Amino acid sequence: MEKDTVIQKIRKLLKLQYGAEKVGNAGEAYQAAKMVRKLLLEYNLSLKDVQGDEDGETMRVTESDPFSYADQYGLTWKRNLMVVICENNLCKLVTTNQLKRMRIVGTEANVIICKEFYQYLLQVFRRLSMERLNEAQNEYLGTGMFMTEPKKKDFIRSYLEGVSRGLQENYDSQRPTSEETGLVLSHSRLIESYLHQKNIKKGRARHVKTEVRADGYDAGYDDGRNVNLNRQITNSGQKVNTYIS
Repeated sequence: MEKDTVIQKIRKLLKLQYGAEKVGNAGEAYQAAKMVRKLLLEYNLSLKDVQGDEDGETMRVTESDPFSYADQYGLTWKRNLMVVICENNLCKLVTTNQLKRMRIVGTEANVIICKEFYQYLLQVFRRLSMERLNEAQNEYLGTGMFMTEPKKKDFIRSYLEGVSRGLQENYDSQRPTSEETGLVLSHSRLIESYLHQKNIKKGRARHVKTEVRADGYDAGYDDGRNVNLNRQITNSGQKVNTYIS
């Protein structure tokens, strides 16, 4: 495609993405945002290259509304998962530990990508944690033993602690192109400038020092390592499939 044709296509996708986000169509917004990024990378463009007069704010760094990382299975797994997603999708995570809340910082399009992918992976890993627990219980029963409720909860907590490390290795296995590296540097500079102006410190992954069950942690690590990063997600409220490659 010619450059002008690509730019027009990206503009249409951006309008589709923002429209879908406003009406709560998470799946459509996510897919449009992914297509925008794919075309930007493929044709070595930035959002600044494609913005028209009506899109003058597309390269402005913004923040998501704050949301909680507290969970019945601990205070680290959601935060660590969000850090990995942000670091690999041109955003940064800011945390307020006293309030146990976090927010995403980046351009509007990338913030949406991170939010939607986070919600998608929450569903996937929560469901897979129960599947892995059932598998572990069956192994226990095969030896004439059973898992108590505290042990079940400990297994799921350990599983969820393992997913972020596996997910980061999943991303690491996909080597970035020179265009992707340039895009990362460009967005990093924008975000760092924004954070400096606002005197905001970034969040970072904090791996637990508490003991974890090896079987649960390893299962979570394996699923994070193997989850398909390129599959579609469904619209909000609909069931998602098992996205393991």
